[in-house]
Amino acid sequence: MGIGFPLGPVRSLRLTFVTARRSSIAGFKACCWGEEKEREKAKEEAFEKLQFLENELKEKRFFGGENIGLVDITGNIIGYWIGVFEEASGVKLLTREKFPKLCNWADEFVRVSAIKENLPPRDKLIATLRRRLGGANASK
Repeated sequence: MGIGFPLGPVRSLRLTFVTARRSSIAGFKACCWGEEKEREKAKEEAFEKLQFLENELKEKRFFGGENIGLVDITGNIIGYWIGVFEEASGVKLLTREKFPKLCNWADEFVRVSAIKENLPPRDKLIATLRRRLGGANASK
């Protein structure tokens, strides 16, 4: 018998993150660099996922409470990478007006020293994305 994750809301949220993460990179790429019709559909789907996570945070600092946990680490695509995609493409997805709790969580997440010390350099990621997928396009 293997070691599993606790049953209940944490497991449910973790599974949601894992599922969302698998589709998120392609989805966020479509939001930022897809053709207009694809981009609009991808944005709608992304906003639904982000709203679910916004609601799950409630008034907590991290998804598990005051300390970073597995669910938070699983959500690094939102905590760090979505901002990189946004800056490279010029498309804004995660706004403080629409998702204040999730934005606060992302700020807290990247401030945790164990996370901060292991993130790839943001400027290099942005340059690579712009080179491979196209420069910032604020009209999107």
